[in-house]
Amino acid sequence: MKNQFVAVAVGIVCPIQIMYAAGIENSDQSISAFLEPGNYTEASFAYVDAQVDGKVQNQGLISELGITDFSTGNLAHQQFSGKFALKIQPHENISAGVIYEQPFHTDISYQYSPRLPDGSNIDIESADINFRTHNLTGLVGYQPNKNWNIYSGLSLQTFKGDLKISGQQYAALNGYHTDFKQDEALGWLLGFSYQIPEYALKTSLTYRSKIKHDNKTSESTLYSNGPFQLVPDTHTSIQTPQSVNFEFQTAISPHNVVYGTVRWINWKDFSIQPPQFNAVLQYAALDPQYRDLADIQLVEYQKDQWSGKLGIAHQFNPSWLAAAEFIWDNGTGNAASTLNPSDGYRGLGLGVMHKFNPNNFLATGLYYMKLSKPSNTETSHISGLASVSDNDAMIYGLKFGHRF
Repeated sequence: MKNQFVAVAVGIVCPIQIMYAAGIENSDQSISAFLEPGNYTEASFAYVDAQVDGKVQNQGLISELGITDFSTGNLAHQQFSGKFALKIQPHENISAGVIYEQPFHTDISYQYSPRLPDGSNIDIESADINFRTHNLTGLVGYQPNKNWNIYSGLSLQTFKGDLKISGQQYAALNGYHTDFKQDEALGWLLGFSYQIPEYALKTSLTYRSKIKHDNKTSESTLYSNGPFQLVPDTHTSIQTPQSVNFEFQTAISPHNVVYGTVRWINWKDFSIQPPQFNAVLQYAALDPQYRDLADIQLVEYQKDQWSGKLGIAHQFNPSWLAAAEFIWDNGTGNAASTLNPSDGYRGLGLGVMHKFNPNNFLATGLYYMKLSKPSNTETSHISGLASVSDNDAMIYGLKFGHRF
C-alpha cells in the first residue's frame, strides 16, 4: 500500500490525548509525528467541555444544620491545550525532531457554601487545585534501512502548582494554601520503530523516564498569618512518572487502516507531599486517635494506569479520509475526591481529514467520554467525596499538518 494519506490515520480523531485520563495526565506523549516520512510539521489543539460533580462527605453532620443540598456543583473548568511537532530528515539515515506538549495538568475548582434555613450561606468546603507542566522534547533517530528506526532524546520539563482548601470541613487545615514555584528538570526517552511503508504497517515502542523536580514551596493557613515553617525544608520533591507507549497501524485493504495504542504510566510511585503539611500530619499522628494521619499524602495514587485505543480509518478519495475509534482508561484506583472525581473512562471518537494538496492537510474530530466512577468509600483524604454523579466529557480536536 503506497498511499501515505491513509497511513497517517493515527491521531486524526483528536490529536491531543487524553484529558481526563488517570492521575493528572493531559496527553498520551505520542511521538508519532517524529515517525512521519521526510520533513514534516504539525500543530494540534484540543478543547474540553466536561460535567464533573459529586456530593460531599459528612452529610449526617451537615444535615444537623438544616442543610439538604450536598452537591459540589461542576468541579471541572473548560480546558484548552496545544501540541506542536517538527521533524526533519537531513540524511536518509538520520532524522531529528522536536515536540512541545503539556503532558500533566489538572484544574479543579469548587465551593460548597450551602444555604442555611435562615437564608445565609456557610462556607463548609472549597478547593482550587492546579498543576501544570510543559515539555519540550528533542529527538534524534537512526534508520539503518527503510524498515527500522532507533531513536532517543531529552525532555526539558517545567512543573508548577497551586492548591487552596478552605472551609469548616477541613478543621485545622482550613485556609491551607501551598504554592509550588516553577522548577525545570530533564528526562530522557528511548525507543524503536519497525515499519513496512508499502503496507502502511508502522509500530513503535517508546520508554520515557521519570523526571525529578525540586519545587520551592510556600505554605500557609488561615491561622498562620503568612507562610509557616515547622521544619527547615522548604522544597517539595515531585517526580513526574515514567511511561511506556506502544503504537501500531496497518492496512487491511487499499483504502482501510486499523490502528491502536497501549500506554502504561507509573502513577503508583507518584506523590506530592509538601514539607510543612507533612510535619503537621506527623505531629498530629503522635496522638493515638489520629495515628492514620501519618500515612496521608496530599496527592497520591493507588495503582498504575493502563490506557489504549483501537480505531479504523477509511479513505473515500484522494482528498478525504474518516476514522472512528474506541478509547479506554482503567484509572488509578483512588477513592472519590475533588482531585479524583473520575477514575478512568470509556469513549468513542469520530474524525475526518481533508488533504488540500500533496503537502497540506487539516484534521478535526471529537470524543464523547463516559467518565468512570471512583470508589465512594468514606475516606480520610482531605478532599474526599461521598459519591460522584454519572459524569461525562466532550473533547474537540483540530490538527494542521505540512510536509516540506
